[in-house]
Amino acid sequence: MSQLIKNLYDKALLALMLGAVTVSLIWVWQQKAAVRQLRSEAIAPALAGPAYVASPSNLPAPAPTVWPKAPAQSQGSGWLYEVFTPPVIYYNTAARSFAVTPPQYPTEQGGVVFGLELLAVKLEPYRLQLLGYFGAPGDYLAAFVSPQSPETLLARAGRRFDQLGLTLKSFDVRKVTVESGEPGPVYDVAALAVLQDEQTGAEVVLDSRTRKLTDILLAVFRLPGAPGKSRELHEGDTFADEGATYRIERIQLDPPEVVVARTATGLPVPEMRVLRPSTQLIGKAAKPKSLAPQPAQGVATASQ
Repeated sequence: MSQLIKNLYDKALLALMLGAVTVSLIWVWQQKAAVRQLRSEAIAPALAGPAYVASPSNLPAPAPTVWPKAPAQSQGSGWLYEVFTPPVIYYNTAARSFAVTPPQYPTEQGGVVFGLELLAVKLEPYRLQLLGYFGAPGDYLAAFVSPQSPETLLARAGRRFDQLGLTLKSFDVRKVTVESGEPGPVYDVAALAVLQDEQTGAEVVLDSRTRKLTDILLAVFRLPGAPGKSRELHEGDTFADEGATYRIERIQLDPPEVVVARTATGLPVPEMRVLRPSTQLIGKAAKPKSLAPQPAQGVATASQ
């Protein structure tokens, strides 16, 4: 019985396979007819109407762009150049600096440049100087002077100088050892004031025996048309007279010299020259006066 069922199953499976093959062949035959019909059709579409002709544009013509004049650079009004044309850079051997103007001769006869006379190059004093003190130990009253105030400033520890941005943290008078050629130790009395500088955040110590100097360079000039009067200028400062404008390009302390640029009507580019103190002024500077500030009347200095 089982053999009969197996034979029937095999025959049914064979009939099913033959039916599937027959259906596949019929479907392939029908698809071949559709493919032959697609191949017989034209590939390029037929275009109707006239050919395309480009028409001119009616957009307005762009207006020309005007570039603004180049502003003066941080090195001075002479450093002007076009966007795509860099300047010709010159090296001034005497001034030991670069410029966009040809080097001129260093100094005129007698140390006078453009009508200016350099008197000295020095370090700028600190904006507060210790002059002396009043009182007894434990109750000292310190005396200060400042270029920003015509009066003597009296203060105890803790006072704040509002206009100067300084605060007196402590004040003391002590005996200190000084260098000398004597065989034994030599002592001196010094008043020391410790300040808190709000501009730099650092502590500054003032000594009554000497002036406190900064690292800022000052050039002292005698201006044209003002005999007997002098003016102190920093590097980068500018000033003008009736005929020209001057700019302090560089200041050097040792040896003392100043590079000055002069701009005037009729000059295509600023002139640049080096100014040095005259021989007579250098001879006088060889014997400097005492750096200690002169005590005001009634103020006890540390040496007293």
